[in-house]
Amino acid sequence: MSTLNIDLPEPLDAFVQAQIGAGDYRDAADVVQAGLRLLKSQTEAQAAKLERLRAAIQVGLDELERGEGIEVTDLDAHFDTLEAEVEAEFRLTAGPGAQGRAAA
Repeated sequence: MSTLNIDLPEPLDAFVQAQIGAGDYRDAADVVQAGLRLLKSQTEAQAAKLERLRAAIQVGLDELERGEGIEVTDLDAHFDTLEAEVEAEFRLTAGPGAQGRAAA
């Protein structure tokens, strides 16, 4: 394990001290390690999300290359149709009384 010396702005230093004072962490190193673990987890999740998005885009591009796309001449009407389909699906999956909740 390596040792790092870091300078924290006052608000962050106060936060670290408050975490230690609350008994949540033993010392500043524990607070910083917890923060870095969270940052690492969020960075990995963001990278995975970006990869899934890129894969979905590639699927769409491949479909267009094969001529499987749809032509939309009236965007408003197309979105109205999609909205109606989603609402119908919601009513089917949500069960009785869902229509009243969907309108709220």
